[in-house]
Amino acid sequence: MKVGIVGRGLHGYQTAEEMSRHFKVTLTVLPECLPELIESVDELPELKKVLDSDLIICYAEHPDVSLILSEVSRAKLLIITGRKTGSEKQIKSIAKKRGIKVLMPEICCVVRELKEFGEFFSIYGKPKLSLKVKGEKIVSAEVEKCAFCGATRFVAEKLIGVDVDNAPRLAGLYTQLYPCMASRGFKGGIHLAAEMHRIAVKRALSGAGGI
Repeated sequence: MKVGIVGRGLHGYQTAEEMSRHFKVTLTVLPECLPELIESVDELPELKKVLDSDLIICYAEHPDVSLILSEVSRAKLLIITGRKTGSEKQIKSIAKKRGIKVLMPEICCVVRELKEFGEFFSIYGKPKLSLKVKGEKIVSAEVEKCAFCGATRFVAEKLIGVDVDNAPRLAGLYTQLYPCMASRGFKGGIHLAAEMHRIAVKRALSGAGGI
């Protein structure tokens, strides 16, 4: 599977590094400052690098970039993240006519997983961990499903040796310490990513007999 990643500014690099573990990845990074209106892919030649990918993840947070990808990409799935991604109804309508599935989560930690793209979603999506407990401490942590940016792997490494009772709370903290590019507002963003990892650890501990 070929995965194309459209970054912008600092966004996209961590996802490209993480996903290159499993897939052929092409990263293109758009300038931080983009025109308010972009009418054609010819105005953003960087985008052409990823158009033939099987799956495209877009971090551009620009409505016109989202629209252009739905109009001209040859991907089977577009994952467009952020809060400034454009009209979901319009983008999905155009993509549907071209046989493209579109997912538009605020952050990738809460992305809806599609069965027809199991090759991808068996590895990436909502964080999932397998933990082993000895006494009151976590002695091993394996990532069963990783957040796109690699935050789950970071959290798993930090949990070794942590007391079971503190593990869910610390998982949320470690998520926020990781250089995740989710927004730092009062709602959603990094706080939602932290909550998803807290829940993942709590579930894993329940399965391991820790909580």
